[in-house]
Amino acid sequence: MANTHLDIGGKDSGTIWTAKPVPRPKDGLLLSISNTKVGLTSQGKHMQFVRVAYGCQGNWFVGGDQQGNIYHFNIAANRFRQIYRSGLSCTALVCCLHRPNEILAAFSDYTIRCLDIDTGDVVATLRGHDASIKSLSLDTSGRLLLAVSSKDSVLWDLNSFSRFKTLNGGQEIGVQDVFFLPFSDTIITCFKDDSIHAWETDALEYKYLLPTTPGPSPHYRAFAASQDGKVLVGGGRSSLLHVWSTEAHSLTRVIQLPSKVRQVRQLFFLVEPCDAGASQILGVLAQDGILRLINIHTCKLVFQMGSSDQMLGLACTSPDGRSVIVVTERGDLQVFDVSCVHQPPSAPVMKMLEDTERTSLTTPPVSKLAASRIEPASVPHKTKLVPRPFSEPPDGPKEEEKGSPSLDPEKLKSILKTYGEYPSKYRAFIWRCLLHLPGNHAAYNTLLAKGTHPAYAKLHQQYPIKSRKLLRVLQRALSALAHWSSIFGETDYLPGMVFPFVKLFQNNQLVCFELLASLLTNWCSHWFEYFPNPPLNVLAMVENLLAHHDARLLEHLITHNITTHHYAWPLLETMFSEVLSRDEWLRAWDNILSNHPSFLLFLVLGYLVAARHTLLQCTTPEDFQYFFHHQNTVDINAVIREAYHLCNITPKQLHPDQLLEPFVPLTQGTYPVFNKYPKFIVDYQVRERERIRLEEVEYLRQRQSALELERLTEKRRHEEEAWHRQQELLLEAEGQRRKLLELEEQKLSDQRARLQAMRREMRVKELKVLDAARQRFLEHQQSTKEAEVRRLDGEIRKKVVRRDVETRTLLEDIELRALELEARKTALEQDLERTQHETVYRLRADHEAEVHRMELEWDMLDGEVDGAGEEEKKGMANADARL
Repeated sequence: MANTHLDIGGKDSGTIWTAKPVPRPKDGLLLSISNTKVGLTSQGKHMQFVRVAYGCQGNWFVGGDQQGNIYHFNIAANRFRQIYRSGLSCTALVCCLHRPNEILAAFSDYTIRCLDIDTGDVVATLRGHDASIKSLSLDTSGRLLLAVSSKDSVLWDLNSFSRFKTLNGGQEIGVQDVFFLPFSDTIITCFKDDSIHAWETDALEYKYLLPTTPGPSPHYRAFAASQDGKVLVGGGRSSLLHVWSTEAHSLTRVIQLPSKVRQVRQLFFLVEPCDAGASQILGVLAQDGILRLINIHTCKLVFQMGSSDQMLGLACTSPDGRSVIVVTERGDLQVFDVSCVHQPPSAPVMKMLEDTERTSLTTPPVSKLAASRIEPASVPHKTKLVPRPFSEPPDGPKEEEKGSPSLDPEKLKSILKTYGEYPSKYRAFIWRCLLHLPGNHAAYNTLLAKGTHPAYAKLHQQYPIKSRKLLRVLQRALSALAHWSSIFGETDYLPGMVFPFVKLFQNNQLVCFELLASLLTNWCSHWFEYFPNPPLNVLAMVENLLAHHDARLLEHLITHNITTHHYAWPLLETMFSEVLSRDEWLRAWDNILSNHPSFLLFLVLGYLVAARHTLLQCTTPEDFQYFFHHQNTVDINAVIREAYHLCNITPKQLHPDQLLEPFVPLTQGTYPVFNKYPKFIVDYQVRERERIRLEEVEYLRQRQSALELERLTEKRRHEEEAWHRQQELLLEAEGQRRKLLELEEQKLSDQRARLQAMRREMRVKELKVLDAARQRFLEHQQSTKEAEVRRLDGEIRKKVVRRDVETRTLLEDIELRALELEARKTALEQDLERTQHETVYRLRADHEAEVHRMELEWDMLDGEVDGAGEEEKKGMANADARL
């Protein structure tokens, strides 16, 4: 079994495991990492890790310590190494999405540095913050970075490493947290008064407000969003978790944690396989240092990490949800494999409070986040919450909440009829509602994972676009369409057709793809039946309609050999983008998307009828071609009115809606199959394209080989010429060197003679110096011996003096002892005399006492004899009396 503990010990690199790692059965611990540098003490200095972040693929992670050292741990390669050393504490870490070999690290000097993990170089440094950066957030595309500090929040463009925008809202109240919502163009902002607002990313326009519960303030401190961005969870200085639906903009439930949880420090969703981004397992790190994994739908505890003895301070989950890295309060890193931990379901340990009455919320006035001061608005309607029994399973979202948001089509049509177009601010939202876009994140990610389609690998050569970002988005959208259906990889006019939609929705690529898929499956469903030719059936409908409503115009066009391929197909294949300005094009598509797919043909017919006077004056094919490929002085409002008029007056048997199917939205979960095209032709073109591609690759390979051979031949020729030139130079240099050697030998012989003479002189001088040195040594030795004799004489004198002193001292000690003995003798005689006196006195006292005692005894005896005589006398007297 591999060792589960790794002590970096100040090393720059090393091996993580010595054997295959096996998770610990009780908690799934794979690895514990510490860093103890050898110091002056025997224990060394413990370097605490403060930040950790996983890579995009989950096969490596980085950790930063309190001294700014960044370590890269490659789990797949079983190696670790130090990639950067700054000397400043690391305050935030995140890994780049569009450049997987780069990370972004924030340090205590208020800077953000982009580091290359392969070389350890600093790619760029972002400066401009006024306080320590506490969090970093990336949008879905990985292009924008949101850096949040206690004083400001800044959007950075990672393509140019420049400041994109600064969020200046809520200075008086203060901003608690700001972050991107996954898979959306939304920024979530939480102010310190616990109001939560949503903003559009590019223009920073206000979108909606999330409601909160009545009662005590929750003091939000931590937030987490599901992978699909549809669920948002918030927690703070309380034991309650609030769960919102970002689609319905409502509070769906409130979860109460155990009573010992008083504050939530961190929240994150654990990704599960095959959950399509709808994560259910939520990680909750509380103030007690315990990480709890709970199911937000069943309110059951799945697993927990940490204890009161080993408290946790930070956690990070891998992109695939299989492992979790935690930072302990001691500053160690611990890697847990949560996929192997199996625990039987327990009873619900959290109470759930659920929304029983959905209420609509009034959106506050729209304002700009960066242009004006934002005062967090209060919630117009508080959501009424009641406890729900633990035994009941939580209700899932309603059917209408699972897909895209819905609006009343009749109300939208009345708005369109009144104003002629939809509000530009809400146009994208209205189009999503009209098309019922499902938001299939997993299916779209599967298409993106297939990479760039070979048909669009050289898109930049066919369609050179100034904006590289727009080119990448267009290439990604076209590749996804080609992977979805093979026909879209063979359609030459597809890039020009989808470009205006891609440019309009370049910041929300999922919506862009699903909008294009809806257009192709509904408005363009019959366009590919005659592929690779234009849709003859659709063009025939336009020609029949034109013959019915304006026969003279059709006759004029036929007279000049202008067919539907010249006057209808250019409008359809470009989706009117060449003949209309941006505002006109948007207005036209507001009406197209709000009606039956056949309305597109009536709009073509309306454009022809509205411009009939100009067309009747055109006589050459060049005039017609120019007219249908450039913007003209045609009133779009007149075109739309004419299209509606023609649609209403067209006979039923001639109406296109009899041949074209009604609108059918895309399906949930996966996209429908699109095969309305001659498959054998497309397959043949695909094979031919692949054959041409392989031939081109082979040709390029052979050409490269020929060029390489030619280069090697030329290189050898140059090398031979250089070798010959070098040989000539070497021979010439050899002659010069021989002459120089002769001169040098002559000089050397002269120098040797001079050196010999100098050596003799030096030998004589050396002998003189040695003689003088020997004489000095003898003199020094004699002086040393004399000094030694003097030193011995001095020591003898000192010893004699010391002996005399010791003798005198000894005599004085003897006299003192004699005196002491005399004094002791006198004291002993005095003691003896005193003892004798005391003995005589005591004996005398004892004698006197004995004499006194004997006298008393005699007196008592005399008394007793006298008493006995008196009693005898009394007795005799009594006897005499009796007688």
